[in-house]
Amino acid sequence: MQKKNAKLIKQINKRLVLKCIRDDEPISRADIAKKIRISRPTVSTLVNQLIEDEWVNEVGQGDSTASGGRKPINLMFNPKKYYIIGVDIGGTNVSVGMTDLNGEILSYDEFPTPQNTTDELFEKLQSTVEQMIKKKSIPQFKIFGMGVGVPGITNVQDGFVYDAPALGWQNYPVKKELEKYFDFPFYIDNDVNVGVLGEHWKGKGKDKKNIIYIAIGTGIGSGIIINNELYRGTNYSAGEMGHMVTDRLHAKDFQPTYSGYGFLESIAGGSAIGQMMTERINKKVHAKEVFNMYQEGSGDAKEVVNFAIENLALGIANYISLLNPEIIILGGGVSGAYPIIKNQINDILKRYTPQSCELAQTAFGKEAGVVGAAALFLKEHDSILNI
Repeated sequence: MQKKNAKLIKQINKRLVLKCIRDDEPISRADIAKKIRISRPTVSTLVNQLIEDEWVNEVGQGDSTASGGRKPINLMFNPKKYYIIGVDIGGTNVSVGMTDLNGEILSYDEFPTPQNTTDELFEKLQSTVEQMIKKKSIPQFKIFGMGVGVPGITNVQDGFVYDAPALGWQNYPVKKELEKYFDFPFYIDNDVNVGVLGEHWKGKGKDKKNIIYIAIGTGIGSGIIINNELYRGTNYSAGEMGHMVTDRLHAKDFQPTYSGYGFLESIAGGSAIGQMMTERINKKVHAKEVFNMYQEGSGDAKEVVNFAIENLALGIANYISLLNPEIIILGGGVSGAYPIIKNQINDILKRYTPQSCELAQTAFGKEAGVVGAAALFLKEHDSILNI
């Protein structure tokens, strides 16, 4: 029993040392010992093991001590120890990328989502990943694993997608299917959960404990981090913001934009905005065009956009009142119109919320899903990087 406990303590201490190096690099052995309150000899032994295992590099000397002693050798985390594949499966496109352990994207590709069969989708995904690895000359053993975001309610334990309207999936065993094509570990989750993990790791939510990420595209979904932990809900459906009801009168006659879509996304999502404008002017238009028409002074566009954004803002106000987050980050296609809509949203938030909350547009572009998927893998995979 003593041997078992000693081994566990050693593993915990090694993880703490590595985390300290990642958080405060470049840093010396002596400073690590001070920060995490472990003896210098123990820290030195653990650091030597981390160097031998290529988790850590020595990078030169730091400042000498006040008494003029020998300059300490600094240490830095080695983000090239392994690489992660990040995948974002959307209803229109599939994004694929490779990152290092710091989330730096080393390779990126995308392809249209095959509409015929899921076999075609996974075969294309497999060939894209293989070509990416080959092109970068990465040995297979250096692929740590893969994170995958999908646009639907996902049981992350069993790997089932309960419902993904954009892909036509219901109770789909995506984990079982992926196992046919990939032999390294992978983890799957809802794309907005993946989004909020990416924001927390490398985006606007970095160094914040309570974050809401709202993706406004064809539909509307959100990811929630509370006290640094992703909140998925009892049945993995937390954050289904598109099902919020923000207008009692319109809710009586509400018709979903697509089968399975909720009230809010059917009046404030990208497709809904385009559809409402199309009905008014009897000409097919998309959300981006509606916002352009709004800026040009179109009365119809103003009515459509104002109605959609008012309901979206009420949904955001409800989130702030219930969860009191530090920041709400807007992503997805419609968030590109943030400069146009932010004043209207902030006015409504001031009116209806008990506390102020920072509202921001995501800083990520098309690579958002890839970074988030890499963050998902690091969060779920049991390794020395986890504390």
